[in-house]
Amino acid sequence: MNKLSVPEPEELAGLRAKTAHRREYLGILEMELFNTRAALQEFTDEYTARLGPLEIEYQRLERLMDEAIEEDELGPGSAQGHNGHREQQSSQEQPGPERRSARQALKIKNPNYERKIRELFRNLAKRFHPDLASKPEEKEAREKIMARINQAYSARDLRTLETLAKEHAALIGGTAEGPAAELARLKIELRELEAMIFEVEHTIRELDFSPAWQMRSEVQSERQAGRDKLGDMQGNVKERIAELREHLLDLGVNPKFVNA
Repeated sequence: MNKLSVPEPEELAGLRAKTAHRREYLGILEMELFNTRAALQEFTDEYTARLGPLEIEYQRLERLMDEAIEEDELGPGSAQGHNGHREQQSSQEQPGPERRSARQALKIKNPNYERKIRELFRNLAKRFHPDLASKPEEKEAREKIMARINQAYSARDLRTLETLAKEHAALIGGTAEGPAAELARLKIELRELEAMIFEVEHTIRELDFSPAWQMRSEVQSERQAGRDKLGDMQGNVKERIAELREHLLDLGVNPKFVNA
């Protein structure tokens, strides 16, 4: 049998204080992450509204230019066959990483969903961790549940986590927690807190150094100086669109003007 030894009061008090401190720190980090994601989402929405249609039009004209150049190189006798090839290519072609718009790189996760996932996983780990078992059969049952919990957490499957919480609530129902069980639970919770703190800190660092956040910082800095960086970017894309249209007309291709 897995028998839990009775801890010293000082050890239990110290672990309670340390766990409470790490809970508080994780809460601060999660609020920082939430605010960062909210600011990034706000910038994403502004970027998409101002530059999204222009980027779509620019990419469309680029495809027309590629097709016109290819048709010109193949010669006039291949127009019919080339048109068929061009339609098939256009329907199958997917832009590579170098042609993806910046707004695609700005896509971020739903912060509320992620927070629910973390909180529920933390609660489930505290309730069902195998180290809290006092009997071999209970430990085995907990190990199976924790394996499913870990799998659902890795898959970011909130519904499965909620279902597991309801299905197995009776496993620990009505069990009074003594000092030894509390010590084991706090040690487990502390390990989970440290892992989550590491994860949140890592995510914050990734966002801070992401191209999207760097662009937002530049835009904010220019805005404080009375300049509109996104406006300059709009002007630049419009100039490139105008140049592409001119080249297409020179090649005898109607760019089918789209108001941008």
